[in-house]
Amino acid sequence: MDIEYEIMRYAQDKNPNPHFHECYEMLISLNNEGKFFVRERGYQLRFGTIFVLAPFEIHHCFCHGCQDYDRYSIHFSQETLKKMTTKSTDLISLFESAPLYLQIQDDVLAKMLGTLAYLSKPLSENPEYGEDIERNIRFESFLIMLARIINTQGPGTPPVVKCETRVNEIIHYVHKHYSSDISLESLSKEFFVSKSRLSQLFKEATGFSIGNYIITYRVKRACTFLQEGMQVQDVSAAVGFHNMTHFIRTFKKRMDCSPGEFAKKGRAL
Repeated sequence: MDIEYEIMRYAQDKNPNPHFHECYEMLISLNNEGKFFVRERGYQLRFGTIFVLAPFEIHHCFCHGCQDYDRYSIHFSQETLKKMTTKSTDLISLFESAPLYLQIQDDVLAKMLGTLAYLSKPLSENPEYGEDIERNIRFESFLIMLARIINTQGPGTPPVVKCETRVNEIIHYVHKHYSSDISLESLSKEFFVSKSRLSQLFKEATGFSIGNYIITYRVKRACTFLQEGMQVQDVSAAVGFHNMTHFIRTFKKRMDCSPGEFAKKGRAL
């Protein structure tokens, strides 16, 4: 049985834009540098900090200056959890209700990092017989280790980065009015702040521009509507795009597939 997963270790953000994935993502910070934006808040990364993200959660790692913020990023699909789930161990329900933030003991963290170091190495040109199966088993064991932590530990309290109240107000405004015309100028008038100051506040708190966030949120909502069976042309208007060509081009740039292809993929699951 093939197990779908991806393990990456990097010190700078692979994707500098706010983004989301169609799968689960687990982030493990390996130093005390950098901030992490998710669920409308910024969090200070600390060594051993673990975030568990559900599919389609907008997030972004960022760091002011040129510091490296070393971390592991692990992606695994809902299909992987489905394959591993049994009558007595419902991994799907467990991960659907998983807390955002986990803080674990040093010995458990060391064990997890050892497994990730092994799994992140590419297969050799001439792998030993059964090595691919062994790697699948090791990753399943890693997920079971994580699942036991989630099952026994309550939600932690991650260090929240303080930001201007207006930043949260802007985010909530975008969530409410994404189908309408929203621009930096209109937000400036809505919140009685100059465009330059508004841009600065938002960038400092989230690591990205207001315009970038608006586009990302609209694409996220488009994914939801497409999964629900809405027609592409209707989705385009529903998420604030008045030009179908612009919507398709923007969606494809963010999702690596057209809206129609995304809808077909969803129906095939």
